[in-house]
Amino acid sequence: MTLEKHNKFNLAENQLEAAIGLFVSGGDKFSVVTLAGAADVILCQLVLNRGEENFTQISLKNEMERCDTTGTIKSHGKEINDLFFINHLKHMDKGEDGYIELDPDECAVGAILKALANYVIIGSREKDFVQAFMAWVQINLDPKKYNIYGDPEWKPTT
Repeated sequence: MTLEKHNKFNLAENQLEAAIGLFVSGGDKFSVVTLAGAADVILCQLVLNRGEENFTQISLKNEMERCDTTGTIKSHGKEINDLFFINHLKHMDKGEDGYIELDPDECAVGAILKALANYVIIGSREKDFVQAFMAWVQINLDPKKYNIYGDPEWKPTT
């Protein structure tokens, strides 16, 4: 076996690109969630290593401003990951019955968008796979339900 050295950003970029490719081609949405979630763990830390706020921190700050609530980064990050079933698809706890109930398409979109937000902070909005997914979003998602144009003042109308 020959050991090779790999850049974590490149690994996360490859995972995210693979997740997007699998998603837009109609592939397995559970694998999409897992790949995007794995990429996001790396990307979150890389954003922090640059001294910038990651998606979870920005989301918590926005929620605290809107709702006057308190929370921690850890609890908010878990809440987001639970919303998209990121950890549920990777782990099984003792006593679980082996089933979960989720919307695979919604979870896949959410996991990709979460990772993509962190990727764009570090990487490039101009990458082909980013542009392809953003085009897919604008064609396929309801702008009343999703912030498809990235407007910081946007609020859902449904």
